[in-house]
Amino acid sequence: MNDRIKLLQLRKLDHDYQVMLNYDKCKSGVSQYGQWNLYGVEYDGKKKSIFAEDSLHLKLQKYGKGAHLILRRNQIENGQLEWQVTQANGNAQYQPQQTLDIRTLDIHRQVALKIATLSIGHSLKPWTNEDLKEIKIRMDKLLDILDSRVNSDLPF
Repeated sequence: MNDRIKLLQLRKLDHDYQVMLNYDKCKSGVSQYGQWNLYGVEYDGKKKSIFAEDSLHLKLQKYGKGAHLILRRNQIENGQLEWQVTQANGNAQYQPQQTLDIRTLDIHRQVALKIATLSIGHSLKPWTNEDLKEIKIRMDKLLDILDSRVNSDLPF
């Protein structure tokens, strides 16, 4: 008998996946395909696992074991996909304030990359894998702020 937990594919657009997180944190690692984040969930009464892409991972990591969530993948006006994570009791964790056009999002990515690379410091040596991971983390955090993907108490 195969004791492996089945993978839950979250491919349907505009579909609610009601899940419960089984652990406080996900398992993370790096493979030949890049960074991965694996979450253990309960879906339809069965234990499943979810590989969460970066945008979904940013939202899921705010919750812990036992959180009842509704995951929904939406296609927004400009054709891009976004994840909406809502607590099962109806309190939205993430609601976009505005839709940013593709040009603005591209400019944000360029600015975030520049700031993230400058913050690492200059060196004559090539960047290591750890440097590249740190740049990605810093860039993602900057993009969260620039693209209004986080609720913050910033005064501006």
